[in-house]
Parts: sequence; structure tokens; C-alpha cells
Amino acid sequence: MIDTVTLRLTESQFRIIDHDKFSPSTYNFFHPPFARMGGRGYIDAYQNTTKSELKEGIYKPQLTLRKRWHTSEPLIFLYIQFSAPKILFGNNFDELVDSDLDKILSELSSKLIAMGVGLRIKDLKEAKVTKIHYSKNIVLPDYVIPSMVIGEVRKIDFNLHLELTERDYRNSGHSIRFHANDFELILYDKKKDLQKSMNSDSRSIEKDNAIQLNLFEKIKKKKPFEVLRIEARLNTSNKIKSESGISKKYHTIESLFSSQLSTKLLRRYWNNLNQSYRLLSYDIEDKEKFLATFIVNNPDAKLSNALSIYALIEFTKHMGISKFRNLIDKKFSRRTWYSLKASLNRYKINGKLPDHFDAITNVLNNYEPLHLDDYINSI
Repeated sequence: MIDTVTLRLTESQFRIIDHDKFSPSTYNFFHPPFARMGGRGYIDAYQNTTKSELKEGIYKPQLTLRKRWHTSEPLIFLYIQFSAPKILFGNNFDELVDSDLDKILSELSSKLIAMGVGLRIKDLKEAKVTKIHYSKNIVLPDYVIPSMVIGEVRKIDFNLHLELTERDYRNSGHSIRFHANDFELILYDKKKDLQKSMNSDSRSIEKDNAIQLNLFEKIKKKKPFEVLRIEARLNTSNKIKSESGISKKYHTIESLFSSQLSTKLLRRYWNNLNQSYRLLSYDIEDKEKFLATFIVNNPDAKLSNALSIYALIEFTKHMGISKFRNLIDKKFSRRTWYSLKASLNRYKINGKLPDHFDAITNVLNNYEPLHLDDYINSI
């Protein structure tokens, strides 16, 4: 479901009640002598939850008040970034349902008033969403740990037709991140990430983990309790539009707060990873059997199709995906590689996935919100 959201409100949608709660004070954003915006053309003021507040179980949104020049006139915007489940539950293991939206906005409004910002819930509903993170916590089958899944995903050539600028495999194999300028897909070990936060927030995926460091202490099952978290982070309006199919005009929390949309996107990303993994899992031990089976399973395919698929599998097995892809990209184009990969999905070919991949697929195909109490009560 939805996790982190960034809302942008225009000056008509909010009122600063206490300027001194921001750093620096926002008084001179609105009153003379006006704060200088300098060469950058804008000036920011911030208000964030402190580490001590998080440790006391106090969660608040992160606020940025920005004044900037726009066509020779100064405009003021308020950016509100918050984790929706942390607003409601104080953690993001517990997951939301669509009917939770009104409760979240009511609680968010109350927190904003305490932070010196007055607004109407109606304006929160109508505020523009500039970033949104969709996520799912997956309790893995017994004796499967997140690093087993992440280790297999590490081998994959993931693209989704994205211009990935970074592929980050870190924290001793407990997380993997595929990063583009406007998008991130992250898989990580939820429990290990909390442990990292106990020592240093700088190495954890979540930066406000202090509020939930003791999240799993009450769960003392005889069998291991392991949680893999998947997050898809849409970090620009263009990306939100392309991935959700919703026009920028309607990028409101009301239109994007959807478990159906969330699971649809996560399922698509996960299926792409699965399809990419299949390329690694093919094993042609008997060439004659492969050709005969291909012809039987794909009666409409041409012989050239069978030979092309055979060559693709053999070259990637022999050279490795990265080396083979780099060779293709240099000689031809990125489209050539994508076309070759897509051809694998057009034909019936046996490629085995790890058993625990199926368990994750089943969770994403049948959205059921997780609640920590269900696991505590099941002891």
C-alpha cells in the first residue's frame, strides 16, 4: 500500500500560525523586511521530527516552506512529507486499507496544528502529490531469509525500460536498490534495517526508524520471523503519471491512495524481475530435446525463432548477462537487448524460479494488509 507521500500546498491552502517553529523563522517570508532569496532564486525553512521525539514515540511530518521566484513574482509553497502508516500506527509494518485515508488526514491535520500550521482537511485532499512511495511488507515462508531473495535478485538484469543510473547492493546483502533519476525500486530486510538504525541511521534505508526500533520485540515465535520489504518510489510528477496512468491534474492523495494501484505497480515490477531471472535459469543440456520441445510448445514459431532463443540462452550462460548485454548495446542499441529479452516471454520455455519467489508473487497477487497484532496474538 502507500507509505511515504510528499504534498505541495500553495499559499492559499495553509496558514503559518507559529513562524518560530521553523528554522529559520518564516516570519520574513511573509512580512518585511523580506528574507533574501539570493542567487539560487529561492529560500527554504524546515521543521522536522527530532531523534529524541522519535525515540519517545512521537512521529511528525517533515515540513519545508519554500519561497521562490516565478515569472518575476515570489511564490510560497509548503511541502509536507510523511509516512502514512506511521501517522496512523507509529510504524510502517502495519499496512493500510483505502478506508483509512480520512483518519490519516485528520491525524495529519492535528499534528500540523501542533507544528504551527493551520489548514483544512479539504486542502490536504486537494494538495498536489509530488512524490509517492508504494510498498509491501512480505512475511517470508519459514526458513527463508530476505538475503536469499536479494542475493538472487542481484543477479538480474532489471530494466523496465528505465535509464538506471545506479545499482546499489549493500549492507552485507540485506538490501538492493535500483535507482533512476525519477524512480527507485528497493528490496530490503526490514528487521536488519531496524538493527542498522540502532547503530547509525546513515546506513539504514529508512531515516526515521527511531520510532519503531522495538517493533518486533513482542514477536517471539519458535520459527524465524523474516520480513522482506519492497518499495517503489515515484519521485517526480512525470513518473507518477507514467506509472499510474493518472493525469498530473489529478495527482492528489485522494486519487493515488489506492491498494489496487499499489499492488498493480509492485506486481508489475516484481514480475519484471521474475522474467529477467528466467533468463538465468534456463539450462539446455540436450540441444536436440530443446529444439523438439520448443517446436511442440510453440507451433506458430519459426525455426529462426528457436535458433534465436537458443543463441540468447547460450550466450548469456557463457558470457554472463552484463557482458553479453554490453556487447549488444555497443554494436546495436538498447532496443535490441530489450527486444531479445521480450522474445523470451513470447514463447513457452521452461525456466525455473526459486520456490520462495512464488510465495512473494502470491502475496502481491492477493493483497492482504499486515497487522503486527495478528502475529503477536498468534503466539
